[in-house]
Amino acid sequence: MKNGLRTLIALSAALLSAGPVVAQVYSVPMKGLGNEWVKQLTLKGTMEWEWIETYPDQVFFATRQEAKRDGDIATMWMRIEYEQARSPGPHRSALSRDQWDCKQKRRANVGTFFFHWNNLEDDDPEHSNAMMLSWEAIEPGTLAQTLLEFACGITPVQELVDPAKPAGEKR
Repeated sequence: MKNGLRTLIALSAALLSAGPVVAQVYSVPMKGLGNEWVKQLTLKGTMEWEWIETYPDQVFFATRQEAKRDGDIATMWMRIEYEQARSPGPHRSALSRDQWDCKQKRRANVGTFFFHWNNLEDDDPEHSNAMMLSWEAIEPGTLAQTLLEFACGITPVQELVDPAKPAGEKR
């Protein structure tokens, strides 16, 4: 009996100390009939896209790659895939670099790329940069709030330090 109790306590302690579990979705959830086009979308690649939401005619992704944090402002890439081509272009994929104000709960677009095909495929995508940031408020319970929470939950990556080199010395 004592061995069984010790094992149970050890397992419980191991589970509690393991920290939060993170799950990665490797295929895009279709969410309903008629969304078979979603099966063609890829998550893998150099940007390590994470699925955010699927709607009947569009799918949203975000990535932690190249994300930055400066005080209350988080900057990250967002990707939108469309079932049907849209203007300008026409395009079926859009890649957006946005700033998210975690304190004031608002978003500003920095720049956007428009790709002719799904999965960000295009040899020469159209591109636009925001000349001035235009902040828009985030409404509670919206997709924008989900993206804000994702962006504000990104923790900055600390550069690895070589223990053999003194602090401040370049490699």
